Amino acid sequence: MRRVVSLGVVCFWVLMLGILVRRTWIPTSRPAPTVVARAAEPGEQWMGVYHEKQKIGYTYSSLTPAGEQLVFSETSLLRLTVLDMPQTVRTSMRGHLGRDFALHDVDFELSSGVGNLQANARVDGKQLRLTLHTGKDVTEQVLPLDQPLYLPAPLRASLSAGTMQAGREMEALVFDPTALRSDRMRITIVARERVPDTEPGVDAWRVIEEFRGLQTTAWIDAGGTVLREEGPMGFVLIRQGAEEATAQDWSTQTALDVVASAAVPVAQPIGDARHRMTLKLRLSGVNLDDVPSDGQQRRDGAVVTVTRPPLSALQSYKLPYTGNDFTADLAATAFLQSDHPRIQSAAHAAIGEEHDALRAAQRLNDWVYRWLRKVPTISIPNALQVLDMGEGDCNEHAVLLAALARAAGIPTRVVAGAVYLDGAFLYHAWCEVWLGQWVPIDPAFHQFPADATHIKFVVGGPEKHLAMLSVIGRLHIDVLDAGG
Repeated sequence: MRRVVSLGVVCFWVLMLGILVRRTWIPTSRPAPTVVARAAEPGEQWMGVYHEKQKIGYTYSSLTPAGEQLVFSETSLLRLTVLDMPQTVRTSMRGHLGRDFALHDVDFELSSGVGNLQANARVDGKQLRLTLHTGKDVTEQVLPLDQPLYLPAPLRASLSAGTMQAGREMEALVFDPTALRSDRMRITIVARERVPDTEPGVDAWRVIEEFRGLQTTAWIDAGGTVLREEGPMGFVLIRQGAEEATAQDWSTQTALDVVASAAVPVAQPIGDARHRMTLKLRLSGVNLDDVPSDGQQRRDGAVVTVTRPPLSALQSYKLPYTGNDFTADLAATAFLQSDHPRIQSAAHAAIGEEHDALRAAQRLNDWVYRWLRKVPTISIPNALQVLDMGEGDCNEHAVLLAALARAAGIPTRVVAGAVYLDGAFLYHAWCEVWLGQWVPIDPAFHQFPADATHIKFVVGGPEKHLAMLSVIGRLHIDVLDAGG
């Protein structure tokens, strides 16, 4: 059971935000007036990646002139453990900028051995063309543009000594092409100071970047070179030479276990957790206003009470659902391709000629549980890819089930949150289906409905799970009443 409760896409986004993601996201507004573009200087940069002083990887980046354009390239390697399973995660990015640092095109690839991802973004006049390659399938999106696009890393390189001034603030709207959504990032230049853990005389500007409630601190010299970077959950990047970054300081100890490092232990154990129908908790450390409150998860101040209905209380209806109030929860998305013939064929294979929504949802939950081999995975899953792979963790289970249920005509949504296991809450993903009320079901645990130790924080598919970054590493839970 423990092996299926993995961070999956959540753990991927934690690492990408703390270490790499700010280099791949695209600000959709011009730089603030305080940022002045200058001619890029040829060069490259290597950085070692550490977690609580243990080396777990490295990054490489370069920015060089090529005629009227700038060519940028970035790669990374991370050695991790997911529930005792070693994984090596590699990313690569290459693209072209204008001399004003505006984006022309970028290719991005994530490889972890399971659930590899390739993406491309290309500016075409007043449009941004996005292409996502996952397994055998290609998803394309065209988004309108009314202003140039920028990448944060090259934008950092545009900072010159004349633009650095204590107290200066900048703000940009940051767009993530894999999630197809954007939010604002605030950049504040704090002060010129000694870089931590360096010899006297190594000074740089301390710059704070805030995004979706998370904070990253970087020390940048007058030439725009990052000397040190500190991200969420204890991740640190340190500028090094190529040999030192790639070959030195590696520990022989077990690599960082991204699940164990993010676990939320509790003082009071919960007995028979998989059969809990009620649970009362006190939450702290997070923005309580962001915690969903509905019929089965009610929040009163910091206290959250979770209840689960018995099967006998659930309503049903004839498929497909014909109401107009859950259109979005029946629609296909880039990650939940419920309109694809192979997804529809799999849904029919799972439920046959069953037209009762309750019984069909149960059959789909059973089918996904049996179909997928339980393997901890670092990926950004989509339903078609998961169907082909036949394996994954909680995220893959939830994404596939949601797509199949929508194909069958059952309003379904993916949710992310935390679930209790062996003395701690671990980050997890499951589904909710509409049966007269939103009913949580967990295909990874083979539960219908899911037990009351499932605490919901985010409603939506992989494109919404980045919001979990405001929870991971901050959440504290006190068990007040485990119920019966």
